[in-house]
Amino acid sequence: MAAAAAAGIMALSGCVIAVDGDDDVHTNWDMGHSYGTLKGADVSANSITARVSSNGCTTKDFIGTDVRRMGDDRFSVGFVREKDDYCRAMLPEGIALTWSFAELGIPEGAEVKIRNEISN
Repeated sequence: MAAAAAAGIMALSGCVIAVDGDDDVHTNWDMGHSYGTLKGADVSANSITARVSSNGCTTKDFIGTDVRRMGDDRFSVGFVREKDDYCRAMLPEGIALTWSFAELGIPEGAEVKIRNEISN
C-alpha cells in the first residue's frame, strides 16, 4: 500500500516525463524512474551544468543524478527531480546547477551524454 501511495505522489510531482530512447542500456531502474526535461545543459571537459525549473529554492540537493558507464571513457548522465520546490519566486529561465565530473565519479575528459530531453 505504501509503495502504491509513493508511486502516486511521484506521478503528481509535476515533472515532465521524457527519456532519450537511443541508449543501449535498459534496466529495471529505467522502467520505474523517468528523467525530467531540462531547460538546457552544457558539458565541459570536467563539469556538467544543467538548467532546471525552479521556484526559487531549488539546489543540487533537489536533483538526483544517474551516472552510467557506457564504455571505456563514455558515460551517460540523467537528472531527476527528487524534491519539489515550493517557493514562489518567478524564475521562467530556471536556474543553472553545476556538478564536477569528480562529484559524479566521471574521469576528466570523458565523453558524456545527457539522457534528459532539453526543451524550453
